[in-house]
Amino acid sequence: MRIFTFLKTTFLSSLLLVLFTMGSFAQDCTLFQNFENEAWLQSGNGSYTQRTVTDELGRDWIVSGVCLQSDVNDRKHGLQSIRLRGNTTDGNCRVEMDFDKSNGIGVVSFYYASYSTHSGGTIALYYSTNGGSNWVSAGDPVVSPAWGSEMIKANFPINIQGNVRIKIVREGGLASGTTVNIDDLCLTDFNPAGYAAAPTFNPPGGSYTNPISVTISSSTPDATIRYTLDGTDPVLSSTTYSSPVPLSEQTTIKARAWKEGMEPSTISTANYIFPQGVTTLAALRELAPSYNNGTNTGTTVFTYTGEAVVTHIQPYRNVKYIQDPTGAMYIYDQAGSIQAGVEVGDKVTNVSGTLTNYFGMVELIPTGACEVIGYLQKIKTTDITASQLDFDHSNPIQAKVVTIKNVLYMQTGVFENGKYYNLKEGTQVHDSVVYTDNYDTDYIGDPIPTILVNINGVINFKGGSGFATKNRIVPLNKSNNVIGTGESINNINKSAITLSPNPANSFVNIVTDSPMKLEIFSLIGNLISIENLYEGKNTVSVSELPAGLYFIKLTDKNSRETFVQKLVVQ
Repeated sequence: MRIFTFLKTTFLSSLLLVLFTMGSFAQDCTLFQNFENEAWLQSGNGSYTQRTVTDELGRDWIVSGVCLQSDVNDRKHGLQSIRLRGNTTDGNCRVEMDFDKSNGIGVVSFYYASYSTHSGGTIALYYSTNGGSNWVSAGDPVVSPAWGSEMIKANFPINIQGNVRIKIVREGGLASGTTVNIDDLCLTDFNPAGYAAAPTFNPPGGSYTNPISVTISSSTPDATIRYTLDGTDPVLSSTTYSSPVPLSEQTTIKARAWKEGMEPSTISTANYIFPQGVTTLAALRELAPSYNNGTNTGTTVFTYTGEAVVTHIQPYRNVKYIQDPTGAMYIYDQAGSIQAGVEVGDKVTNVSGTLTNYFGMVELIPTGACEVIGYLQKIKTTDITASQLDFDHSNPIQAKVVTIKNVLYMQTGVFENGKYYNLKEGTQVHDSVVYTDNYDTDYIGDPIPTILVNINGVINFKGGSGFATKNRIVPLNKSNNVIGTGESINNINKSAITLSPNPANSFVNIVTDSPMKLEIFSLIGNLISIENLYEGKNTVSVSELPAGLYFIKLTDKNSRETFVQKLVVQ
């Protein structure tokens, strides 16, 4: 295998011209690197330190924050690929040519994908014409989504003549969970004739609920556009574009422009998603990829159209738990797709995303914002016993809010982050059934109770070094142990009410079109104050409220309709 890999890489540069001309490529890679050669294998696997790698042709590459890897979570073509690390403060995490390509560069392309369950890694390309003293952006960076079924190809048309070098950079600084893989780097020669402009799509790729028709165009006059709908790259025999393309199901369009006297354009790609609607969380869980004792990532996008309550939030990686009467779901939102401001107790709907089975824990990876339709919802808990915290990855209590009553912690001291705790229930001791899997909890550092307690928490199918994967209870924040009031977002016409300023310092003006009762609630649903409002402008003092987030509930004294609004006090 080592001999084959060496030969494959050593002769690839000279063979590509022939192979690509015979195949579907019009643009020839005159510099190709797939990171498979022995030189890369011996360059320090597992190390992220800056170093120089001399490849099989004697060319030097500078790598920093980079690891040559081939484990099961690395995305790659062949044996291994480059891993650009996410959790590093090195703003120069890169793969850089420490040599010039003397005959210029036409197009730079490479494949990229998110490592493991990571997402949101930003990859930029730069070029230099003065030996690396100055660098110029080669175009807009690409952002790696959550892993689908294959790596994504990035194309950067540069078309710069003379001595040119490039570097690929993972940007964004310290951003844990945004590690990316890159593979199969290809550089073509400078072309004095230039390249046709890459096609664009209207509407652009994205998520749509109704059928659409996609227009494909190129800014190069009289260019011929050819496209595919099956994920393959367009070639001269592909369908010629003549009219908008109708779409009603998940489709990837790839398009390329040809113009006589010019090189073909780079390939443009747009992914169109028509999410499958699901009305209950129980039904959504049934659609998750099967358990394989690893990471099993689905690619189908679903939209949960029922109504669920946000029961727990972990700021680290934007984790959220939601629950409806049928079940619960763990949301892993590393990319921050769900909008800011969604709080515990909010009622949400139209939650879209793909599903992943992560070592038995079913996760929703959101692809966009959700819709908030209620605040301060009552969170229903399920009473369980410690013996129900078992090794069954299909246990229906997974991700639910539960209460375990009359149990005793077996450890003493104070609570710590990321620790396992034993519970005694009756006469039986249950090992490692509590896990403090929350990086922003308000009980870390508190003394561990030495008396019988009731524990409210959510269920996570969790394991770790020395601990088998099983269902464990993650205690809720202390501030989340008061379970809401169950208010709808509003029944009153919003246009009839104004509230300003918001954020407020010492007072807030509320204008209504009828007499109303005002109630102010804390974030966890505690009623703070009540007063009556008259029709017209009312000035309400908030000077005695500590800074934070509150809810204002207005009830029309005549119609009994309600209106709930968030209020920020500074």
